[in-house]
Amino acid sequence: MTRWTWKPEVSSSGGARYQAIADAIAAAIDGGELRPGERLPPQRDLSFRMSVSVQTIFRAYAELERRGLVSGEIGRGTFVRYANPDKVPGSIVDKREEDLLDFSTMAPIVGEKHVKALRDMLAALSKSRELESLLAHRPIVGLHHHRMVGADWLKTLDLKASPETMLITNGCQHGLWVALASVTEPGDIVAADHLVDSSVITESMILKLQLRGLASDESGILPDGFAALCNRERVKAICVTPTLNNPTASLMDEERRRAIAEIARAFNVWIIEDDVFGPLLDQRPRPIAAFAPERSCYATSFSKSVLHSLRTGYLLVPEILMSRAISRLRTTGWMSNSFVAEISCRWLADGTIAELIAWQRRKLARRHSILDRALGDAQRTSHPASLHVWLPLPGRWRTGPFVEEARRRGLLITGPDPFIVGRDTDPHAVRLTIGDSVREDEDFQRGVETLARLLASDLEASSPAI
Repeated sequence: MTRWTWKPEVSSSGGARYQAIADAIAAAIDGGELRPGERLPPQRDLSFRMSVSVQTIFRAYAELERRGLVSGEIGRGTFVRYANPDKVPGSIVDKREEDLLDFSTMAPIVGEKHVKALRDMLAALSKSRELESLLAHRPIVGLHHHRMVGADWLKTLDLKASPETMLITNGCQHGLWVALASVTEPGDIVAADHLVDSSVITESMILKLQLRGLASDESGILPDGFAALCNRERVKAICVTPTLNNPTASLMDEERRRAIAEIARAFNVWIIEDDVFGPLLDQRPRPIAAFAPERSCYATSFSKSVLHSLRTGYLLVPEILMSRAISRLRTTGWMSNSFVAEISCRWLADGTIAELIAWQRRKLARRHSILDRALGDAQRTSHPASLHVWLPLPGRWRTGPFVEEARRRGLLITGPDPFIVGRDTDPHAVRLTIGDSVREDEDFQRGVETLARLLASDLEASSPAI
């Protein structure tokens, strides 16, 4: 059950606003107004109805979770907890995580091939004369040979990469944070797809930036919308994932990438390019950074194409930004993990990275084939090498009830709420991940067949129970 229009009655007494909201929700739980298993309103919706910031609602929900009254799950919602587990009915909240098929977590597929490669590499490292060099706590930008090998790899994408303008980060998200913090100041306007990775939304909130959503289609951000925004407001940067955008899986062609770069140059806008999914494509367009290197921060890693734990990020920035980027890198982690970076470096040099990525593409192609057979003509946006699928819902469904019903049937999927910039319209679609969170193909097939039945069901879904 979901209270889509419910909001707490908050007293006007003094004290922190988030505490008052938490107390009011706690009182509603104690009084039976909110029952165990009910989902609280999405933070964005409740903040709008109460005329408070999303951060205030976030802190209120965090306080309730600290008290043990609710349980929050990213991308799925916040639910009232059962005080006595023995009384929990067979519903969406009593299922243990291991009883659910997780189609909500983004991670590449892993097999015995990865385990063997890692075991062999750790054995080689233990005998290496270079092991001692990995104990150093400088340079902050990463060891020189790590940057050199990374730069050589990025040159194959037609990028002007060199060790002098590269930083090794702890994954792509860390690199994007460093880049965004390097080119903006509080209050600056930043553009992004109107459906964007939730980390961009969170980073913008923490850095006190004004995030503006841009219209997009199956090829990504529409250049005309970007240009129109730049004509109206002083845009400082654009965050863009041109290859398999999360969550929409859109793929920007080279012509549009060039157009985005030209608009950014015309209006003096920094480009922050997230290419974490890029390695999954065998033939991919050149990065946007290749068309405007003087104003582009380009970030990528292997966490979505090889191993989720292989969190070596490569951040390429213009020389003019290096000093600021180094200071942000130092502040948010001092330097990257040299041991993980060494594994990435050696695997790049000996061809293991290329071999594991090719293996990943084959596995994902098989997953997409299973998905295509199960879903048939159901509308969706994806790519044979993508880790996720964007699935518009049939007209009778709303996303909240659909996500909850899917969970009741044993599936974890992600609604659009974490990805929506500002108060943009709910697109009535869900994101389905098809990677390692469901490792066995048999379980994957069972899950997507369950999803297909749900999509085709006659369940009265447009009006949630109150």
